[in-house]
Amino acid sequence: RRPPTVSARAPRVLRRPSRAVPRDRGSMAPLPELVGEVDGLTRRRVGSAHLSAAETRTYTWQEVAKHNTLDSVWVSYKGKVYDVTGFVGSHPGGSEVLHLMAGRDVTHAFDAHHPFTFKPEKVIAKYYIGELATHEFPPYAPDSGMYREIRERVAAYFKERNIDSRDPWPGIWRSVGMMVTAVVVFTALHAPWGPQSMLLRAGLAVALGCLQALPLVHVMHDSSHMAFGHSERWWTVGRFFMDVYAGCNMTSWHNQHIVGHHVYTNVYGVDPDLPKAETGDVRRLVTRQRWAWVYRYQWLYLPVLYGFLGVMMRVQDFTETFGARVNGPQRVNPISAAAWAEMLLTKVVWASFRLYLPLAVWHTAYFWPLFCLTEYVTGLYLAFNFQVSHVSTECEFRGEDGQLLCEAPARAPLKPRGGRKAPSQNEWAVSQVRACVDFAHDSWFVTFQGGALNYQIVHHLLPGCSQYHYPAITPIVIDVCRDYGVEYKVLSGFWEAWCAHVRLLYVLGQRGEPAEFPGMG
Repeated sequence: RRPPTVSARAPRVLRRPSRAVPRDRGSMAPLPELVGEVDGLTRRRVGSAHLSAAETRTYTWQEVAKHNTLDSVWVSYKGKVYDVTGFVGSHPGGSEVLHLMAGRDVTHAFDAHHPFTFKPEKVIAKYYIGELATHEFPPYAPDSGMYREIRERVAAYFKERNIDSRDPWPGIWRSVGMMVTAVVVFTALHAPWGPQSMLLRAGLAVALGCLQALPLVHVMHDSSHMAFGHSERWWTVGRFFMDVYAGCNMTSWHNQHIVGHHVYTNVYGVDPDLPKAETGDVRRLVTRQRWAWVYRYQWLYLPVLYGFLGVMMRVQDFTETFGARVNGPQRVNPISAAAWAEMLLTKVVWASFRLYLPLAVWHTAYFWPLFCLTEYVTGLYLAFNFQVSHVSTECEFRGEDGQLLCEAPARAPLKPRGGRKAPSQNEWAVSQVRACVDFAHDSWFVTFQGGALNYQIVHHLLPGCSQYHYPAITPIVIDVCRDYGVEYKVLSGFWEAWCAHVRLLYVLGQRGEPAEFPGMG
């Protein structure tokens, strides 16, 4: 059997370089004063050369990482260290996000979640305490202008039209419709007065699986990025859908999605969405993973396993985030007793209406097959929407050391225009554009059912903006990228995106050595 084909030219998977000496994150030595670029990401010792040691203190990332509670909140931003403990009570976004990012380099998360104002940079400057001497993960090159222009031009769009970029009401009325429909479907599926036809009940189970996932890619996703309203009170709506409605946990999602994936997209060894080690994973998504014979069939078995995503997320709440206090390669800050209690209580509530009510009250016939079908469909729904935007022959992958592992193909060489200079390929914004792919811009249905995840590049560049504005602001972002000679990739539809995903799985599973795609020299 062969995977479905797609006309888009596949990227070249690069030959594996000699491995860098493994780093011990717990005892990482200071990096050299200036070592320039390391195959894509810039690693350097950060310091103010014009200041004497008596005037400025330097800190290692390990020292900053120790201040990771609300009692002591240190962060690093653009190579400088700030003690923002005194700002916790005044932060417009509340304390939860500060606890999440405490003890970390917040450079890109900070800019991406304050996209349309530069005022926060002035506020954080008041809390400066020193310079950052080392980095936990190799930093990106500084923005040379493209990302700033994207932010300014999109901000102008909202200002000129007097539009709130985080307006919660489009999400509210959609959520009400989803919840009403879900209650009707759930009742019809499980209540004794519902239809008795097994075929019809199976259809209801599939519909309930979709309805369990749909609010997660809408209000929950926006809330996790602080893009649903302007305060924590609004964002609790997203937590309700994640923790109570779906039985998962927002704290786990924050650590995986906000701390890891959105900053280090498709960076092997840093992005929690990629395999964690060279061996032991059922997926081979990058060339640094050791090949095993089973990977030859991953393009067939992985789409089947995607259906277990929801179950895996609930289990990992216990085994990783709350238990081991890690989420993939990312460390998790101390978790309070209140957070533990919230996690356990919401799972009990979820189990009460998803399990106890149908089994003990309504005595639903054939409950377990129907329940498993619903959960499986939810997993497929979420995985299909997320995977095609990053695990694709159209996307770029890098190693933790910055080494380019898989180069996305360029359809046509682009040159900057309007007197602009081409940005470094190592800049964070450029990396986001090259590690994502959009699709189906002309389909309102794909946009709705996927929570605008088909506008993935804009979402990664401006996650602090509500998804309901993506169709309107994407042409602005495309135009700025074109001005700087950076290709913004858009595939025609979901099928083309799915084929590019399956093609990557197929090719990386065929050979033990880093493979070249069929037909490529």
